[in-house]
Amino acid sequence: MKAQQLGWIFLIFCFTLLIIGFPNCSYAENVPFFPIQSIRRNMEGIGKSVFYGTRIENFSVEVLDVVIGKDINQSYIVVKVTDEKIKKMGGISAGMSGSPIFFSGKLAGALAYSWETKDNLIGVVTPIEAMLKLWENIPESSTVLQVAPSSVIFTIGLSERAGKRLEEKTSFFSRKIVSLPATLYSQRSNIQSVEIQPGSAIGVQLIHGDVDVVSLGTVTWRDDNKILAFGHPFLHQGKVNYFLSSMYVNFSLEGKDFPFKVGTPIQPIGIVDEDRSAGIAGRLGVIPKAIKADIEIGNETGILSQNNFEIIQDENVVVEFFPEIILNSIDQALDSQRPGSVKVNLSIDGNEFYFQDEFFWVSKIDISSYTSNNLGKILEDIFKNPFQPIKAEKISIKIIFIPDIREATFRNLFLPVDVKRGNDLKGRIDLNLYRQDIRSLDFGLFVPRDFVPGEAEVVVRGMSWSDENIQSSSPQADLDNYINEKVKQLKSNGLIIEMRSKSETYSSDTQKNFFSEVVSLPFVLEGSFTGSVVVLE
Repeated sequence: MKAQQLGWIFLIFCFTLLIIGFPNCSYAENVPFFPIQSIRRNMEGIGKSVFYGTRIENFSVEVLDVVIGKDINQSYIVVKVTDEKIKKMGGISAGMSGSPIFFSGKLAGALAYSWETKDNLIGVVTPIEAMLKLWENIPESSTVLQVAPSSVIFTIGLSERAGKRLEEKTSFFSRKIVSLPATLYSQRSNIQSVEIQPGSAIGVQLIHGDVDVVSLGTVTWRDDNKILAFGHPFLHQGKVNYFLSSMYVNFSLEGKDFPFKVGTPIQPIGIVDEDRSAGIAGRLGVIPKAIKADIEIGNETGILSQNNFEIIQDENVVVEFFPEIILNSIDQALDSQRPGSVKVNLSIDGNEFYFQDEFFWVSKIDISSYTSNNLGKILEDIFKNPFQPIKAEKISIKIIFIPDIREATFRNLFLPVDVKRGNDLKGRIDLNLYRQDIRSLDFGLFVPRDFVPGEAEVVVRGMSWSDENIQSSSPQADLDNYINEKVKQLKSNGLIIEMRSKSETYSSDTQKNFFSEVVSLPFVLEGSFTGSVVVLE
């Protein structure tokens, strides 16, 4: 009889869970949940979070109100943290997002937000019923509360200048970005693994390696290899492909606007594949696909530094972060902000896509910033192209720094009086090298056999002398043409030689009246000269 009564009680309990919206009653077999309908004002509960290192600690809360919306995704619990240690920390901090809240030992939800009050002790709990729906892969209509910032993005390993430049960006992330020194790594270098459970510190990582970009939060619930965390969206991108990392909490700061935990990633341990209003969901032991990236900085005698990292396959993350990572790599290698010249090789390899090109740039003020800005522009043109998404698997950048300003201006142009069709037009230009002597440069231009005979105009100009603001009139009907036109605007180390016939009588079907060639140079050439020759039969 006693066994039968227990069986009926269990069935009634499972039926109740189904009524209030749980996916199935298997969760109740492992851990009981506390439904939002049963929560009342003045109830006291316990939260779990990591405040230092990896050790989970309890903190106390009291219910101030329960807001029941038209569905579970618009319902929430308002609590006040009554724990003394959190009061001393300045209140509920970013990084506590996802901290599980228990009443009578039963999980009610995740501490997800804090209201901007004088003491920052008032928080909002996302019901566990809403978070469990993340595992059903069904997007739910809901409202993201307009409350205090709920997460902070940390960058680790960036130079001061690169970090500040990234902190100023707000176009995509709408999250506070804080740059941390790489020395924080030493505080958790001996940690090999951490058991992930409710209350554990967890990281959503966009970049992993010599440079890290990560947001710190807390695990709300784990079922086998599946986890729920945060209780609020990270970037609210829906289906995603982020690194899930174990985290070490270094310390907490009160901050200018709100308190936040400072943490550093230990290692990737899984994938975050849902980023919704009710929180994030991920899987342990499954590592996401990522772009392998390497940046090599050298000079004309050898390699100065190398940075290797992995970045998630998201075009917005590539476009937003890569320029600052490039700037960081050059700054660390040169240890100075200085003028100079660079040779750059960029290659992007991916699924049915390959790009490779070389560039030569000069800056009389700051070659590091100039190079990172130009490469950022190229990456944006490629990854934000209007034709197709780019599924990159590897990005490789090699930069050779040259301390000289490899720049020259035209001084004179020398052309022969005449040239026969089918032969080379042999000319010479005199150049003024920047703060150096005069240099003569011989060039040859093959005149086609079908070029119109008679007088012709020859224009010799540096590639950087063309107007980069003039849009190409050539069609950009496919990705290759589009990228070629965009990249051409950033080419600056070529000598362009153009030849145009002055004759007004010719047949366009059998004769040419214009052609041009580009000659690569080991410097940037500015200016132009025009001359005339006679093309003989």
